[in-house]
Amino acid sequence: MKNLLWLLPFLLCACLTPESSNDFEETGMRPIYLQGEAWDAISIQEAQPIKNLGKIYYKDNHIYVNEVNKGIHVIDNNDPYNPVPLKFIKIWGSKDIAIQGNILYADNLTDLVAVDISDLNNIVVTKRVTELYGLEQSSYPENYQGYFECVDPTKGTVIGWEEAELFSPECFR
Repeated sequence: MKNLLWLLPFLLCACLTPESSNDFEETGMRPIYLQGEAWDAISIQEAQPIKNLGKIYYKDNHIYVNEVNKGIHVIDNNDPYNPVPLKFIKIWGSKDIAIQGNILYADNLTDLVAVDISDLNNIVVTKRVTELYGLEQSSYPENYQGYFECVDPTKGTVIGWEEAELFSPECFR
């Protein structure tokens, strides 16, 4: 025992480290909340940058790119070396798309919608199948390892997750 007493000062010093700040920035996942908006309103908007690439569909020299949980980008691909963003079809909760003829099919949170895209300046919802899908509310992003922003139920319903710079995130999985 006497031989180990010389270690005591080193052990005490090792335990007395100065307090470090818990403030840090980390890339992680942030919940997308549905807040007060009509989640089932489908609208056409000006082109937007793609942030969270989902499925891609090609038809009649147009590329339709799903922006996960937000909608569909429409890109003119007449010149494959110079694709031109045309429009953005806002569809909350959209994760999957298909097109037959001039009808685009997409999920809209819990519903399946059929949208006539023959005139991209005047899209029309032609059919809606309500409550086809269950809304999977999760307190963490599925199939993800790392920091994420903790869900705050006072901000609304979580309809998806997006990558973001987080300041001192408290949740990790």
